[in-house]
Amino acid sequence: MKNNPEVTIIVPCLNEAHNAAGYAQTLLAPLAQALPSFEVIFSDGGSSDGTVDLLWQLSGSYPGVTALAGGRYTFRASLERAVAEARGEFILFMEADLSFNPADAAALLAEIKNSGFDCVCGSPFLGAFENLPLHRRALTAAANTLLRLRFGRHLTSYTQIFKMYRAEKLKTLSFDTEGFALDAELLVKFLKKGWKVSEIPVTMRGRSGGASKMAIARETANYLRLMLRSCGKAPSRH
Repeated sequence: MKNNPEVTIIVPCLNEAHNAAGYAQTLLAPLAQALPSFEVIFSDGGSSDGTVDLLWQLSGSYPGVTALAGGRYTFRASLERAVAEARGEFILFMEADLSFNPADAAALLAEIKNSGFDCVCGSPFLGAFENLPLHRRALTAAANTLLRLRFGRHLTSYTQIFKMYRAEKLKTLSFDTEGFALDAELLVKFLKKGWKVSEIPVTMRGRSGGASKMAIARETANYLRLMLRSCGKAPSRH
């Protein structure tokens, strides 16, 4: 990998030993096929199941792989410290459970480079859902519908983490929302600044191993607080 990678992939982790054990094959290998120049930053939030040891092994075995660990971090803080370390021109967030296909990073990169957009979202609403529990799909659909009505109907996928940003712009934003609602907050901030946002279809898959970290009641409250903030309507579509 080059000293100045084109893309930084950030993966926040918390007790993901089941998935981390296979990252060499399930994450790093597909990324190497999809992207010409990249780095991966794993940001651990205080795992107690051996995840950190697996991440250290990866960072010591593969060039361009970094593991950030130590202390207990919220989802927001895990992303913040990784963004501060990112060296890529573009930053891509990914779920630790690989609910999105790493190979789709190539399509996100092509879109953001060729179109001049500032953020490109991978949208399963334009693509597909596979093996996602019915209640999770219903909650996701409801949350995205409310966010669309509040901030801009031209986008379908506010809550999914699988988004690629221009690093120079993402690094100027404050990260205020705790929990997974941060994914929507950052997108809303891009829209409010008039920065260009696009979407492409991708597939979102249900978790194959390990336990979900989503606390439904807490995340619902986070989304409601985001929608109730006095931030007005987003600009119209570019």
